[in-house]
Amino acid sequence: MTPRIGRISSHLGGVALSLTLVACSSAPSRTPVSIVHAVQDKAADGRFDSAWDAARTYETFNDPRAVLWYERAAATTPWSADNPQAEEALGRIWTHGELMHGDGPNIVQGFALRASPRKAERWYRAAAEHGNPMAMLMLARLHRERGEAAAALRWDLRATIYHHTSSESSRLPQAIAPQPDGTLHPLVVDIQRRAQRGDADAQVDLGAMLETGMGVPRDGVEALRWYRRAADQGNVYGAYFSGLLLGRGRAGVTRDVDAAAGWFAKAYAQRFYLAGDAYWRSTIKPPFWTFD
Repeated sequence: MTPRIGRISSHLGGVALSLTLVACSSAPSRTPVSIVHAVQDKAADGRFDSAWDAARTYETFNDPRAVLWYERAAATTPWSADNPQAEEALGRIWTHGELMHGDGPNIVQGFALRASPRKAERWYRAAAEHGNPMAMLMLARLHRERGEAAAALRWDLRATIYHHTSSESSRLPQAIAPQPDGTLHPLVVDIQRRAQRGDADAQVDLGAMLETGMGVPRDGVEALRWYRRAADQGNVYGAYFSGLLLGRGRAGVTRDVDAAAGWFAKAYAQRFYLAGDAYWRSTIKPPFWTFD
């Protein structure tokens, strides 16, 4: 009985989404019927590129069906580095409830959907957990705008490690700097406490602060230890950042590309596309900012 109920629930969920898209549309679809037939016939092959092209075409015409096709693109198999691109696009759309509009004379300008911060965060998180750098930055912004300092800090730190430079225009070091009397910032103390208790995400946060010297004294060896502890719990950023730190060889850590490759393989097995061979070999190449 359970599988059948699951299928019914899934079907009803799809119907509900379709009705929501129709109800939220600011104007009737203006996608020409001939184009609708063309893109949907092409997308019948189930490939990512076809679903992506359909989504982009509908979005150009301010047509809410773009959302459905981005979701199909995100779910295409076999999974590849392209899937997170569709996840990030869905996060962008739901952030403001706005579709990307074309410039032609027959294109209707305006909003097509109601914004949904919950959906935006869900899709950005999916993209970020698959390695999309823009999604990391957008999650930091979303949480910062809501006043969620700890969550914003987490994604700022992760974007900082990937981009080799401080996120949010170098405001991050000041945001978690020690107090005037030398005591650690309350956010840093909380991260340390949660990391010691086994919180894998907090362990990655602490490792990132130790690697960069933000909020705590810089110690790459200790950073690597915390990354590895997180990775051992299945945290994809723990594995990926272990690879980056070993591959770049900084903050007192001896460069070891062979060891780095092993950690990248663990992250890639979790569909973290930046850990793919071509990506990580490019990312560890100097020059890059070393936080010195």
